[in-house]
Amino acid sequence: MRSAGAVLFLACLLLYSLTAAPSVATIFDDSLEFQVVLPTLGIAHPSGYPLYTLLGKAFTLLPFRDPAGRVNLLSALCAAGAVGLLYEVGRRMAGNRPAAAMAAAAFAFSAAWWSQATIAEVYALHGLLVALFLYLLLRWEEAISPSLLRNGADRWLALAAFVAGLGLAHHRMIALLLPAALVFVFWTDRSLFRAPRRWLRPLACGLTPLLLYLYLPIRGQAVGSLDAAFRPTLAGVLDWVTAAGYSVFLTGNPFEVSRDAEFFYRLFQGQLGGAILAAAGLGLLTAWRFGLRRYALLLLATAGQVAFGVAYKVQDVEVFFTPAFMLAAFWAALGLTVVLDSGAAWLASLGGQLRLPPRTRPWIMAGWILLAAALVLAQPVAAAVRDFDRLNRSRAWGVYDHGQDMLAHVAAGGQVVGLLGETTLLRYFRDVLGQRPDVTTTPADAEPSRLAAVDAGLAAGRSVYLTRVLPGAAARYSLDAAGPLIAVSPKAQPAPPAAGQMFGPGIVLVDAVAEVRRVHAGPVVRVTLVMAAAGPVAEELKVSARLLNAAGERIAQADAAPVHFAYPTPAWVPGETVEDVYDLALPPDAPSGSYGLLVILYRAADGAEVGRVQLPAVVVPDRR
Repeated sequence: MRSAGAVLFLACLLLYSLTAAPSVATIFDDSLEFQVVLPTLGIAHPSGYPLYTLLGKAFTLLPFRDPAGRVNLLSALCAAGAVGLLYEVGRRMAGNRPAAAMAAAAFAFSAAWWSQATIAEVYALHGLLVALFLYLLLRWEEAISPSLLRNGADRWLALAAFVAGLGLAHHRMIALLLPAALVFVFWTDRSLFRAPRRWLRPLACGLTPLLLYLYLPIRGQAVGSLDAAFRPTLAGVLDWVTAAGYSVFLTGNPFEVSRDAEFFYRLFQGQLGGAILAAAGLGLLTAWRFGLRRYALLLLATAGQVAFGVAYKVQDVEVFFTPAFMLAAFWAALGLTVVLDSGAAWLASLGGQLRLPPRTRPWIMAGWILLAAALVLAQPVAAAVRDFDRLNRSRAWGVYDHGQDMLAHVAAGGQVVGLLGETTLLRYFRDVLGQRPDVTTTPADAEPSRLAAVDAGLAAGRSVYLTRVLPGAAARYSLDAAGPLIAVSPKAQPAPPAAGQMFGPGIVLVDAVAEVRRVHAGPVVRVTLVMAAAGPVAEELKVSARLLNAAGERIAQADAAPVHFAYPTPAWVPGETVEDVYDLALPPDAPSGSYGLLVILYRAADGAEVGRVQLPAVVVPDRR
């Protein structure tokens, strides 16, 4: 890689690494799954991603960050490498370093690409393999000449085939490049038609990486997928590798998404900027002058990627367009070359007419390049600055803290029942970090399955917890807040009301405790209320917990129906005691010191207050 490509690689590696998530940062997406599967050498969702699994496992052996953070750094490295190779491919296609650097920089700042560079996901590695595949094809083309032996040149072709095989062992979208690559290869060297033996080496190199898929049946004998759907049989492995279940997004439209041409134009314009998009259009119109073979390669590759993205009816479609964004950057490099060369020729002519000294011409050309770069990169850089807080995941500790909070409130030998993403978060701490091996997790996305899991857990004498509201649970069980979880127990029997302060109609406040919790985002005041039903409660009541400063001003507030909206007051049994929890996060600029606490009970129907209690003040220590 030339010096400019190396500079781009190092700059992007620094940027992406510094903004990468420090650990687990999402719940309901594939990133969290990979952060559990890779360190434990598990089975990822279809198509299995064996290459990414093994590379990710190697990265978890790094001596810094936790395993999830290390896998995030793999994405940063791959994304930075892809940008460096994008420059190199653009330079070889356009023959103009500044144009290639501008196009690569615009792509590096695109929100979709940056977002994939900071979390554990497959798209950064996929982009790296796409760029490397195109780079090796160009190196092979350059090596084909009468002065070189075909066998020497064919080493580049074999390497390109090997990278294509690695791509197929990672993400199937690289197959969209193969028709364009085959046209390019046989057009470049027509003697291949007459020498089928020369196909053997590239074919062998391309097929060998597919042996990585043997990981699935071999490892699948010992472990399963997180959703327990993988079967290590021949039929099960073939179904997994082909990802047959995802074909519905091509043949149908399960999410009922509707996208027109304007949507896709705005998608490209929003990612790369109007100037880069205009340059790509100019490149599309003029790039045939750089060579018809290369023009055909880019055109067919772009057509395949765009056609797939348009046809694939998923909600997060922008990540599937990242290879298309990369190809648009190649077109932009060609278009920018036309602009830069035309401007340079005009300035040289003007300098001659004005009889400027020759020593001034390099400075004029440098000024012209800097001006063009400023105009081309203005929108991508401005968008990156505007969205930096969203793209910067370096302080994204919220999911990590939430997982630790859940785990801390599970009794010994307890069982947590929830959606797959929520239980996967707990599995990260249990299976990867080795915390609380006594905890059982039961993923169940369907509500009847969750009810059945709760019944089975209670019947076995376990302490059972829910991660979220479960319809029907309030009528069947007694519920309490256990930190962020919902503790489930057999339905209470009527009993005399507990002693305490009358809080509202039919509600007794038995106890109230406030504590300051330390999380990465800053202090959080947790208010735990213990309430009891003095009798049947006909109205649905809600609680408002408020944090007040010294002037009595409200600086934080949390409103909810009891037990995280899971246990409405009409479901309470007379005499039943219910524990409830509310978290009040201090604003970032709130100073340390004493804060008042006010808890209000009000009707859900009209918001009318029916009771209030002032709790003892809580002292928030210094944030440092």
